[in-house]
Amino acid sequence: MVSGGLARHHSGQVTEDQRTSADGATLRDLIARVKAGAVRNKGLVVAMIVAAVLQSLFTKGTFLLVKPLFDAIAPDDNDVGGSRLPGEELLLDAKQGIGQWLTETFTAFAVWLRDLLGIDFGAESEKKAVVFACAIVAVFAGVLGSFAIYSATVLSRYFASKVIVDLRNELADHILRLPLRYFGRRRMGELISRLTNDTAILSRTFTLVTENLVTDPMMLLGNVILVGAAVPWALVFYLPAIPLMALPMIRLGRKVHKRTRGSLEAMGDSTESLSQMLSGIKVVKAFQLEDERLREFEHNNAEYLARTRRMLEAKGRSQAWVFLGYQASFAGLIVLLGWLLVADHLEVSDVVLVLLPVSTTYQHVKRLARSYNTAMESVGALDEIQVILSEQHDVAGAPGRTVLDPVVGRIELQGVDFAYGDEPVLRDVSLVAEPGETIALVGPSGAGKSTCVDLIARFHDPTGGRILVDGHDLRDVDLSSYRRRVAMVTQQPFLFNASVYDNIVCGRVGATRDEVVEAARRAQIHEFVETLPLGYDTVVGERGSNLSGGQMQRITIARAIVRDPVVLFLDEATSALDSESEEAVQRALNELMRGRTSFVIAHRLSTIRDASQILVFEAGQIVERGDHASLSAQDGLYKRLIDLQELR
Repeated sequence: MVSGGLARHHSGQVTEDQRTSADGATLRDLIARVKAGAVRNKGLVVAMIVAAVLQSLFTKGTFLLVKPLFDAIAPDDNDVGGSRLPGEELLLDAKQGIGQWLTETFTAFAVWLRDLLGIDFGAESEKKAVVFACAIVAVFAGVLGSFAIYSATVLSRYFASKVIVDLRNELADHILRLPLRYFGRRRMGELISRLTNDTAILSRTFTLVTENLVTDPMMLLGNVILVGAAVPWALVFYLPAIPLMALPMIRLGRKVHKRTRGSLEAMGDSTESLSQMLSGIKVVKAFQLEDERLREFEHNNAEYLARTRRMLEAKGRSQAWVFLGYQASFAGLIVLLGWLLVADHLEVSDVVLVLLPVSTTYQHVKRLARSYNTAMESVGALDEIQVILSEQHDVAGAPGRTVLDPVVGRIELQGVDFAYGDEPVLRDVSLVAEPGETIALVGPSGAGKSTCVDLIARFHDPTGGRILVDGHDLRDVDLSSYRRRVAMVTQQPFLFNASVYDNIVCGRVGATRDEVVEAARRAQIHEFVETLPLGYDTVVGERGSNLSGGQMQRITIARAIVRDPVVLFLDEATSALDSESEEAVQRALNELMRGRTSFVIAHRLSTIRDASQILVFEAGQIVERGDHASLSAQDGLYKRLIDLQELR
């Protein structure tokens, strides 16, 4: 539990510092993402808007059928009169003119349709024709409206998915191009959470926003037009109702944003805990840590649940206030319509024509409120993503760097210092490796050997001194031109969940199958591969789980061989091999190292007897240097290491 707590504290501190440097993300960042996606997909956005307009037209337009339908089946014999409100005369006269025109025009259309189809409705033929025409128009609008709804839904959701896929690709590309030192201070579970959980939240938001942000405002505009055309005075209550319902979601949206961020941080802790639990399952079982790791996982989940509850409470209050605002406005509208109807200012058809669009207003505003709240959730998710995207790429990949073509392989370290934070790891390390030389690095664990190799591979920059490659400061070199002529075999072999062939050929994409097979022969793995069910096309499993450690290591050696590097790094490359295969693979490595600048980290000193130089590290410094014979003759650390391994 202590280690988990330390991990959470460390991650939180780093994230807070980065969030401060990035100034956080705001709703404007989210809108900017949508805008950028719209610019890249102009045709798709235009089609989406057209579909939304048609959806609104065919959905709200059918409400107009109420006027001629009610006027036909329930005509009001009373003239609209009575005392009028101040300034109402012109508005009501205009409304009556529009209503009368609509009824007369639709009645004429109904009669024309009846005569065209040759239908005899008998008594009350004109009224029945209006009813029949209303049904025909409703069906026709339903067919076109359903197509518009289908198109608007598909286009908006596809647009949202495309924006999210672009963001995931951008985020993955950015992460892969960050310097290795970045990954030393970020947890893998946290990064995975950003790529999965956070982008999943963004996906839901973009779907809601793109689907509702265009369609529902169109629907509300249609409602306003219908209400204004039917009863202009109703707009006095209806228009203020819309922002009145929107204000609570804006005010509470900030709380949703803040609490969503906390919920996402707790989810990151939970994901990290699960990642460590499963990746170290062998250790967990061997040391009977199941209960302890489960308690930590449950603790993280409980924290996530508590923070999520607070976020949901803020969302619930927002939706409750929206409904309350709608009901208050609806109550005022009922009083107004009732008064006007009793006072003979309105016909029943006018009241129905107002109530129909008003009754749908809550659903439109509710969807917009939900979209806004979800958008505020996404701002919390986008905060964390923006923190990652604000990280600077390695400057060695920037334009204007020195391109090494070809790479000769002369490596020189001049007074190199390095520290992880305030902890010094290397101090005043100097060496020269001429092209083709083999430099062995030996010493006790933690002496700085692997760090020295990482600096030469440009995984980190020295905090003092400099590293020269072919006379150029490595910090000024184009990294890709250098790395493409470098190969590495580490102590812990890593294989992708792909075929044997794919794991070897990734050492040099484009290598022929014959070159892959030859590399496997030289790594002493070809005969084993031939025994596999599908040969080189056999999938090795997650992290090479279908192979032994020695088999995995020989495949990684074949990967290095096929790369044909100029500079080679071997970090205990034979440590996973059994005694029988070690000698054969060592011969292959000796052949590979011939003519190449090689840096070999070795604990088995028998593997570096023939090295050009042997550098003995202790406490971050080179305390001895020379060849095997000269160092063996000295009474120093190298001799003591030899004696411990009983090599003399």
